[in-house]
Amino acid sequence: PLLRRIMTGLANRSSPLENLSMSHCEFEDHCVEGIFSFFKDKPEILPRKLTLVSHCIGHDDNRCSIMTRLLMCQACSLEDLTISELAPSDDEMVDIATALERNTTLKRLMIDLTNLKMRAYDRIRLLLCDTKNIIATYHSNHTLGVLGYKMRDSKISSYLKLNKKYSDKRLVAAAKIINVHFAHNFHLGNFDMMKSQVLALLVSYTNLGFRAWEEAVDEESKENGDEDEGDEDEGDEDEGD
Repeated sequence: PLLRRIMTGLANRSSPLENLSMSHCEFEDHCVEGIFSFFKDKPEILPRKLTLVSHCIGHDDNRCSIMTRLLMCQACSLEDLTISELAPSDDEMVDIATALERNTTLKRLMIDLTNLKMRAYDRIRLLLCDTKNIIATYHSNHTLGVLGYKMRDSKISSYLKLNKKYSDKRLVAAAKIINVHFAHNFHLGNFDMMKSQVLALLVSYTNLGFRAWEEAVDEESKENGDEDEGDEDEGDEDEGD
């Protein structure tokens, strides 16, 4: 009955919910799948902020499949997704990252990254900044600004901060392109791979792009420095004891 009332209420809405939290609800797995499928069929009422707990998305090896299909939906309006107690495996994280390749709405994804290995981190880096060529970098994800608990990769953290800081995603794209393709060895042959609009963008945003990247790196360095100082303080206290 509760689930039916929720779905009926959503179906009768004329605009998306700002916030839907089911973090304290317990549904049968098939019921939860029905909820997600309902969102997928009715993208115009997808809540902008959605909070769940891990058991709400299932317990089997395919528990993240419904969520990834949701994120892949072109009409997905979800901006903030929290799934507490979800610590995805490498394979699950790879699927999530793949689903986010063309997603331009999700700004915040809160999951536990404790179990991730190098393969998953490599895939996240590829999502945020595909370094294969300039066009690939330009089409990377420039929207996701917050990702999970216990992030252990400084490069990913820099990309996330850059995404979060600038609402103008052309500026974010330019900053990544400049850092990856211009800050190191760059030869004129690379221009053959650039579309005219990307080249024009780079010309317009070169100075801003350099500044944006430097600011993101500076912020990351300051935060790392503060953490190191905190560790030293703890060490001093131990010596005093």
